Amino acid sequence: MARFFLPAEVGIGSALIAASGLIGSLANLGLGVGLVRFIPQFKDKAGRLINTSFTLVGCITLGGSLVYLLGLGHWSPALGFVGTSVWLAGCFVIFSTATALSALIDQSLIAGRAAVYVFWKNTLVSLLKLPLPVFVFAFLAGFGIFTGTGVAVLAGNILAWYFFLPSIYNGYRPRPAWDKELLAQVLPYSSANYLANLLNGAPTFIYPLMVLNTLGPENSAYFYIAWMMNGVLSVIPSGLASSLFAEGSHDQQRLGRDGRRALGIALLLSVPAVIAMIVLSRWFLHFFGPGYAEKGTGVIRFLALAVIPQCVNQLYITVNQVKKRVFLIICQTLSLAVLALGLGDLMLEIFGLNGIGIAYFLAHLVVALVVAGPLWRALHEGGKFVITASGESGNNGE
Repeated sequence: MARFFLPAEVGIGSALIAASGLIGSLANLGLGVGLVRFIPQFKDKAGRLINTSFTLVGCITLGGSLVYLLGLGHWSPALGFVGTSVWLAGCFVIFSTATALSALIDQSLIAGRAAVYVFWKNTLVSLLKLPLPVFVFAFLAGFGIFTGTGVAVLAGNILAWYFFLPSIYNGYRPRPAWDKELLAQVLPYSSANYLANLLNGAPTFIYPLMVLNTLGPENSAYFYIAWMMNGVLSVIPSGLASSLFAEGSHDQQRLGRDGRRALGIALLLSVPAVIAMIVLSRWFLHFFGPGYAEKGTGVIRFLALAVIPQCVNQLYITVNQVKKRVFLIICQTLSLAVLALGLGDLMLEIFGLNGIGIAYFLAHLVVALVVAGPLWRALHEGGKFVITASGESGNNGE
């Protein structure tokens, strides 16, 4: 995209993707985490729980997208052109809904201990969203980048609905559903994690819009490319954490052993990957163009450094998700969001794009230093955590 479109157009496309992702994250209600945590308990009703979650999140995303479009002139004037066209606005609503449901589908696959399908689904999405904006939707300029991504996500969803999910959950068919009893059991836990997920993901969705409104579309493009490249490294701790969450939800007695192993693997993979990114980042960014290398090298190096403390932070969140210690999760993610956004706003004005990277690294480092001790103790506890009849976690060693 950076080679084919002007930087300002890439900035518009990336901002639309960020806005769509933010709406989907707001509409999620934490149900993705709830599916991973509760599907092992509701095996016979897994399909109905999944479809009920899809129905609820889909309706909320639809409403949230419309609200966002009505207020474009207030919170994102650079994207105001979307609200002036029924066709563009309709595409935004559809693709935002597809984005929100895509995240739930991934969690449903992980809950069924079939993360390999997440890989194939997202491989399809990635392969489609590369050529579509250039060869199909180029006439839409920056909106074409967003459209290509949206169509790719929708294709991945369809593949999972009709092939992957039925292979995991016997008799599953994608259809609207509503089960108040299941929601009543899942939503209290999901809602707390919903707040935590919003706080944890706030920089992902707010940073690009912050850069767009402060430094303009071109700098938004430079930052977004650096952010997305660094996202490759972030897959290491997040992927291991997702698998640990699924396995821990099925068998909490192995949480300490599996958690120590996951943390060790995360650090073992992250440290050399971070070093490689720091050394080669300018060379990587040159593939996108000289402007990206000049403006993005500094920020991507700081973002890469943040991945190392992120391993600690992500694993501690996961351990507390398995143990249903939602208060600790909210405290941790709130601290991270306040530091990342507060420092980001301050340092963006002082250091430009590099300030965002510095702020993100410092936020993760400070929080990791605070939670490292509790994480170490949690992974070496002697008691075994079990699910009681009330659905609460307890330690039979206490």
